[in-house]
Amino acid sequence: MTIAYYFLKRALIYVTVFVVSVTIVWALVRFAPGDPALTSFLRAMMAPGVRYTPEQIEAMKQQAIKLLGLDLPLHEQYIMFWRKLFAGDLGFSTYFMAPVAAKLREYIVYDLLLMTPAIIVSWFLGNYVGALAARYRSLDKFLAPVIYVLTSTPYFLFGLIVTYAVATNDVARGVFKIVISSSDIAGFLTNPTWDSFVNFMKAYTLPFISLVLVSMGGWATGMRSLMIYELESNYARYMEMLGFSDRKVTSYAFRYAINPQVTGLGIQLGTVIVGGLALSSIFNYPGTGIALIYAINYRDIFLIQGIAIVYTILVIIFNFVIDILYVIIDPRIRHAAVGV
Repeated sequence: MTIAYYFLKRALIYVTVFVVSVTIVWALVRFAPGDPALTSFLRAMMAPGVRYTPEQIEAMKQQAIKLLGLDLPLHEQYIMFWRKLFAGDLGFSTYFMAPVAAKLREYIVYDLLLMTPAIIVSWFLGNYVGALAARYRSLDKFLAPVIYVLTSTPYFLFGLIVTYAVATNDVARGVFKIVISSSDIAGFLTNPTWDSFVNFMKAYTLPFISLVLVSMGGWATGMRSLMIYELESNYARYMEMLGFSDRKVTSYAFRYAINPQVTGLGIQLGTVIVGGLALSSIFNYPGTGIALIYAINYRDIFLIQGIAIVYTILVIIFNFVIDILYVIIDPRIRHAAVGV
C-alpha cells in the first residue's frame, strides 16, 4: 500500500461522512416541528396597522411553500437539494431575505477571525501547561485543579461568568466591551486605523479569552495524562538509568505524547465551533451564532441547514488535513501506510 492509496482511502471515508452528515442535516431540518412557510412571512403579518384576511394568509403561505420548494415530493426535494448544493446554492434565507451563501460569507469571516487564533493559542498553551503539570509535581498541585475546572466549565457558562465579572468592575468595564456591535469588528476590517483597532480589541478580547481558556483546559488535561504515562514508561526509566538529564527525558516523552493531541485537534474542532457559536450569542459577537439564533426563532430552514452544512464541510476538511499532518509527524503511521 502506498501513501497515495492511504490518502485516497481516507478521502473516500470523509466523502461518505459528508454525504451521510448532510443527509441527516437535510432530514432533521425538514422534519423538525413548525411551519417554515408560515414563519417566512410572519414578520410582515406582525407589522403595525396591517391586517390580513384568512384567504390572504393562505395565499401567502402557498406562495411561500412554492418559493421554498416544499410543494415537491421529498425525494424530489432531496435531489434538488444536492443539485443546488454542488452549484454553491444553499437556498434563500427568509429572515435576511437574501441568499444563504452570501450571508454566510459575511458571518464566516468573523467566525474564522475568532476561532482560528483561539484554537491555535489554546492548543499550544494547553499542551505546554499540561506538560509542566506532569513534569513538576509541586506545580501540578496548583495547575491540576485549575485545568479541571476550566475543562468542566461549559463555554456559555464561562462566558456568563466573564460577563458578570467585567460588568461589576468599573475599571474592567471601561477597558472591555461586554456587548459587541457588528461595527466594532467590521470597523477595523474595513478601515484599519489605530482607533478602530483599539475599539476592535475592546470587543474581541472577552470572547477570545473565554474560548481560549475553556479549550486550553481540555488540552492541558489530556497532555498531563499522556505525559504522566510516558514519563512512567519503561523507555523513560531506562533513559534515567543511563544518566540522561530530566530535560532530555521530558523532551522525548513530549514527542510521543503530542501525537494523540494532534489527532484530538481534529476531533475536538466540532466542540470548539459549538463553543464559539455559544459565546457569539453571549457577547453578541457578529458570527454565525447570532445568525443561527435568528434562523431558529424564525424557522429559517435554509439558513439553519446552510450553517450546519458549512461547518460540517470545515470539520471534514480540517480532519483530513490532520490525517495528512499525522502521517508526516508520526513515522509509525507512515511506515504502516507503505507496508514497511
